[in-house]
Amino acid sequence: MSPINTIIAISVVIAAASLIRNFSSPSDNNTFFYYHHCTQPNYFRGSSFFSNYLPGSSYDSNVNTLLTSLVNSANVFTYNHFTVGTYGKTVHGMHHCRSDLSTRSDDCARCVAQAARILQNLCGGASGGALLLEGCFVEYENTKFLGVANKTLLARVCGTPWGYSSDELTKTSKMCTGDLSASDCNDCLKEANKQLKSLCGITAWGEVHLAKCYVRYWGKSHGAAEILMVVFP
Repeated sequence: MSPINTIIAISVVIAAASLIRNFSSPSDNNTFFYYHHCTQPNYFRGSSFFSNYLPGSSYDSNVNTLLTSLVNSANVFTYNHFTVGTYGKTVHGMHHCRSDLSTRSDDCARCVAQAARILQNLCGGASGGALLLEGCFVEYENTKFLGVANKTLLARVCGTPWGYSSDELTKTSKMCTGDLSASDCNDCLKEANKQLKSLCGITAWGEVHLAKCYVRYWGKSHGAAEILMVVFP
């Protein structure tokens, strides 16, 4: 094997190993990383507009205030949204925790706090950011997105077909973000189901996360460590 092929093979093994986790209806690892996106503002770097989003700017301060509000809110609510700032420096944001996470156990708050820290590190100087962890989703933008339907695919995750039994697929979980109307939620879940069937087929478990909803299923005896297939759009 050539040195290049050896490096590629080692990289594949490391990447596969990094995707091993325990999935136990669902996983207890609520900070497993699925997806992130930073929205870059429309500007030329030489323009004065560039400085509006730099770390230490008024907008950056508003983002930090917003993220702090979301983290504090997650101690009480599994979903909430805030708007901080005035015209030109306004930032809108929300957090939404998985439906089975309890605010009483601090699971939701810990997940949102971790998401906020990652966003601050990854999206400095950006006008918006979104981060999906196993247990929660946090998003902020300088444009209004609350209440707006969005079926953009964020992540699809499938288990292995080994040990599959249709008799065991008795548990499902689905949820929309709290800002969606009933009809938009229904449309989002339909699309998520479609994506789930398209990618995962017959597997021991699977899940699909769209921008405003998710669907997952798992078998009642499932709980062993498995290698995941994670596909990002």
